[in-house]
Amino acid sequence: MLETKIHKLSELLSHSPQGFLFVDLKSQNILFCHDILKEQLEIQFTNPIPIDSFLDHPNDLIAYVLEKQNANFPSPVGIKKTKEEIMLANIRFSSVKEFFDENTDIYVFYIDWITKPDTNSNKEEDELEIPFLKTDSFGNILYANPRFLDFFTLTLDQIRKKSIFEILSLSEETKQTLLKQNTKQNLEIQSGFGEKQKFQLQSFLTNPGNLSKQEINILLLDLSIIQHAEKTIKYGEDKLKTFFATINNGFVIVNQEAIILEVAPIFKFLLFQLLAFEVGENIFHYFDLELKTKLTSVLQNSIQSQTIQVAEFEYRLLGEDKTFEIKYIPVRRLDPNDKKVMLVFSDITEAKRLDRQLIESMKFASIGEIAAGLAHEINNPLQSALLYLEDLISVDEADPNERRNILKKIESANLRIRDLVKALLDLGRMESPHRDFVSPYYILVRTSELVEVSCRKKNIEFTRHAGPNLPGIFVRWQEIEQVLINCVVNAINALSEMENPRKNPKIELGIDFVKSQNKDWVVFSVEDNGPGIDDETLEKVFLPLFTTRRNKQGTGLGLSISKKIIAEHGGEIYMKTKEGVGTKVEIFLPAHTDENG
Repeated sequence: MLETKIHKLSELLSHSPQGFLFVDLKSQNILFCHDILKEQLEIQFTNPIPIDSFLDHPNDLIAYVLEKQNANFPSPVGIKKTKEEIMLANIRFSSVKEFFDENTDIYVFYIDWITKPDTNSNKEEDELEIPFLKTDSFGNILYANPRFLDFFTLTLDQIRKKSIFEILSLSEETKQTLLKQNTKQNLEIQSGFGEKQKFQLQSFLTNPGNLSKQEINILLLDLSIIQHAEKTIKYGEDKLKTFFATINNGFVIVNQEAIILEVAPIFKFLLFQLLAFEVGENIFHYFDLELKTKLTSVLQNSIQSQTIQVAEFEYRLLGEDKTFEIKYIPVRRLDPNDKKVMLVFSDITEAKRLDRQLIESMKFASIGEIAAGLAHEINNPLQSALLYLEDLISVDEADPNERRNILKKIESANLRIRDLVKALLDLGRMESPHRDFVSPYYILVRTSELVEVSCRKKNIEFTRHAGPNLPGIFVRWQEIEQVLINCVVNAINALSEMENPRKNPKIELGIDFVKSQNKDWVVFSVEDNGPGIDDETLEKVFLPLFTTRRNKQGTGLGLSISKKIIAEHGGEIYMKTKEGVGTKVEIFLPAHTDENG
C-alpha cells in the first residue's frame, strides 16, 4: 500500500526538473529516489536505503526538517556520489505525510546541485559569447573557451601550460581573493594584439573547502557593454517618469518596509496633492491601523510571490467618500536583495458608481423576469383568502373552532402574500456597500422563494440542496442573491426556449462546502438539464455584451457583471456544460472559518 502511494505521488512530481527523494524520518530511510538523481550519481537504488548512506552528516538536516516542516535548509548538504566523493547541494523539503498513515513521517527532498555532477563536456562554455576559463585551486588553467583563446591569440595547448596569473596582471591581494572566494573586480586587460580593454572579472568557486576537487570559474565581462546597458536602463527610467507625469494616476516606488523611495511628479492626482507623500516616510502612515495593516500585508505578499497584487480602500477626501485602488507591481532588479515595488494608485470612485448602476440594471431586469410569476403566485392565496372571507360573512358560523380555522387560513394566505412582496421589495432595494457576515443557507432560501414561482409557471421542476455544517460568508449578500437569480433566470430561459422541449425540465440550486487549493470555500451551484452550450459560445459567455438572446431582449451583461461581483468578493465563477445534456454554474466564495480568518 505504501509503495503504491509513493509510486502515484512520484508520478505527480515527475514533471519537476530537479531530482527528488521521498524520506521517512521515523525510520530514517530513503523510500524512493528519482531517476534523474540515480543517473547523476550513477547509483543503483534498492528500496529502502538508510539516509546516512546517501547524505553526509544528516542529523542537523533531520532536526531542522522536523522543526520547520516546509522550508529550505539554510546551508549546503553533502551528498555521497562514492565513498570518496561528496557533492554539495541545497535541499528544499516539504511534508507529504498527510498522504500516508500516521506510522510514517514522510517528506519530499528536492535537490538543487551546487557542485554539479561531471558531464565531461564543455559544450555550454564553448558557446558562451564572453571569455570564460576554468582553473584548479592553484590557478592552473584547465579549460578556456574559444572566445577567451581568440582574445589572447592563444591555442588550447598553449594555455594549458600557463597559470591564470601569467595571463592576467593581478595584484597580490586579488590573487589571494581569487583563490579563496567568489570575487568581482574591474580590470584593464591587454589582448594578444596589444590592445587594452576594460573588463569586469567575476569568479566562482566550486567544491569550496576540498582543494583536490576545487575549481575556479572565471568570466570576463566587457565593461563597455555593461555601461551601455546601464545607460539604456537609465534612459528607459527617465522616459518612464515622463510617461508617468502625463497619466492621471499616482506612482510611488517603495521598499519592503513600505518606505517611499521615489514619488513620480504627478500633479493631477488629488490624493497625492492633499496627503503630500514624501520620500523617506511610510506610504501608509496617513491611514488608520487596520487599513495600514491590510495594505502592508498585500505589499509583503507581492514581494514574496513576485506577482502583481491589487487592493482597494475607501478614504474620505474633502468631505467626499472616495474609493481608491492600489496595484502593487514588483520591480525586478539584477540584485535579488534589492526588493522594490511600484504602487500605482487609481481613483475608482466613478468606476464603482458605474458598476453599481450596471448591477442595478441587471437587478431590475431580473425583477421583470420573475414579476409575472410572482403576480400569479400572489393571486392564488389572495383568491383563497377572499373565498374564506366571503364564506365567513355570508354564513353565520356559530362554532368558534370553525371560525378560528377559517381566520387562520385567511391569515396564512395573507402572510404568504406579505413574504412574496417583501422578497420582491428587498430585491429592488439599493444594497449596502458594506459586507455582512451571513449564512449561505439564508441566501439560498431567499433566492428559492423568488425563482421557484417562475419555474412553476414554466412547468420546470425546481429543487434545492444544502450540504451539512456550512460556514458563514462575509459578503454583500444582496449582490450574491442577485448573481444566483441571474443564473437561475438564464437556466429558465434556456429550458423554456428549447426547440425540442425536455419532458422533465429541471433546475437545482445548491450549496456545498469544499476545500481546494488549501482554502475553504462555500460553493453555490445552479444546474439545469437544458440544451447546454457549444465550446465556441462557452469561451465568450463572460464577455460584456455577448448574448445569444439578442432577438429576445438579452443584454449580454448578466454573466459579465456576475463574474465581476464574485471576483470582488475574492471568489471565482465557473461554467461546466455539455451540449445536449445541460449546464452547471459553480460560484466559489471564501468561507469565513477560523483558518481563513
